[in-house]
Amino acid sequence: MPTRIYIQSEHFPDVKLVEVDDAATIDEVKHVALALLPPGTDATELTLSIEDDDDDDDAHAHATHIKHLKKEHGVRLHLHRCKHVEVHVRFGTEIVHHQLRPATTVGRVRMWAGHKLGMAPGDVAEHVLQVAGTTEQPDVDTHIGTLTKCPHCSVTFDLVPAHRING
Repeated sequence: MPTRIYIQSEHFPDVKLVEVDDAATIDEVKHVALALLPPGTDATELTLSIEDDDDDDDAHAHATHIKHLKKEHGVRLHLHRCKHVEVHVRFGTEIVHHQLRPATTVGRVRMWAGHKLGMAPGDVAEHVLQVAGTTEQPDVDTHIGTLTKCPHCSVTFDLVPAHRING
């Protein structure tokens, strides 16, 4: 049975979709993912990480086959040269920061930042993350690694009110 694998990276702006057999090993999946990179990319320093699996002990470190990582809608992975991304979130005069894996989603960063800033969950839901100095508001399922390139390995967001449509 095929498993859908969605891959994001610092090396390409859009999500790439590949399918592999459930019996595929993690090494085979890494080979498939590396084949998506632009020609001439040095793949020796790239790390493959699992979406929102930002535990340093890596709960999936002992997985041998893709079927061990499969969720309802497939597997979401990230290829990056940085093992961690330094994330800063500004809200008014407050700034919170933390190191997260490149496969951490913008939605998860927003929830983490709201919690650190003492916001109620309902208030967090009324805000979005905007890349500092821009008007770019990445989707909640965007991996933070797509927003930075090695060797910088950092991204700064502003937590801003979501657009409201009064009707």
